[in-house]
Amino acid sequence: MPTRATLATLSVGALASVAAVGGLTSAAHAATTRNVSPSGHDAGTCTSSPCKTITYALSQANASDTIKAAPGSYHETVDIEKAVNLIGSGAGKTVINGSGLDPSANNVYGVVYVGNAGGAVTVQGFTIANPAPYDYTGGEPEVVALHDGNASDTVTITGNLVAEGKADTNASTEFPIGIDTFQNNATTHITRNVVAGVFQGVLAEDNGPLTVSQNWFTHLISGTQSGTTYPAEGVFVLSDAAGAVTQQNVTQNTFKNYGGYGVTWNAGYDTGNCTDTPCDGSISGSIIGNQFALSQSPSPAAAIRLAAFNNGNAITATVQNNSGYVTHPDVAISEDAENGGALHITASGNNITVQ
Repeated sequence: MPTRATLATLSVGALASVAAVGGLTSAAHAATTRNVSPSGHDAGTCTSSPCKTITYALSQANASDTIKAAPGSYHETVDIEKAVNLIGSGAGKTVINGSGLDPSANNVYGVVYVGNAGGAVTVQGFTIANPAPYDYTGGEPEVVALHDGNASDTVTITGNLVAEGKADTNASTEFPIGIDTFQNNATTHITRNVVAGVFQGVLAEDNGPLTVSQNWFTHLISGTQSGTTYPAEGVFVLSDAAGAVTQQNVTQNTFKNYGGYGVTWNAGYDTGNCTDTPCDGSISGSIIGNQFALSQSPSPAAAIRLAAFNNGNAITATVQNNSGYVTHPDVAISEDAENGGALHITASGNNITVQ
């Protein structure tokens, strides 16, 4: 499968209502609140009157500030490299639209990008949609990209609708990604989002501590490359670098209305094409309380797939109380250890049927 990977029938409004089911958490106390509105003007400090773009407000912000975005559409890409809270007015009301915009010239990617922030970052209450096929990622559109190299930082993505959208007519061959954490060392919380219309819902590649919890992954799409069709993937945790990826926790998510994988963990690649040599990455954590309702996929898949491919590759996981169904020929839980790879799985209380 590729190393990375349209809203189908649901409208943005309908999906956004799902994103709001759990409610949005309160923003952390901030030194200054700066306001943004589509009717504003990019001048001043965005305090006494709103600015027009999130990007300008970020240029005025200091660490611990909160940027509040009024309802409306913001046609821009957002590069966050400060410890700020970016708060929308709700996923059904506030849209960050990256259609046709490629920030690769600045070595960033994604409609929303979080780099080395130097503290805590929150992105909450938006529809984030229409990523461009970025030069920087080899053409793969990414809606949210997390690449914070500071292990002391915290990144929280919560209460958003993260969607491929309809701007890119080549989504089925470009393997769009909803939330990509690429060598992101920050402690990351991805909670209470709806992720829709992409090939991979969350790709966590060589990540720091990660919690993916209480999200909905729906209407994901398969991807086609060189005549081969690959099933969609809800959450794909990958370790392809030397060392161990720990504290990877995928809990209480819902995977439905698509054909493909729910949760996939790969320690190494079956091709041996890893970031580091020797390719001895390992993964540890938990997969608990997830619900699956997966239709027939273009090729056999699984609700949960755990794979360790080479000497030094290992997965240590607690897999408990996952439920729901997959459609034949998919399987409930697939365990694959090859060429000296090792699986250490503690499983109990799972009830995933094959229909």
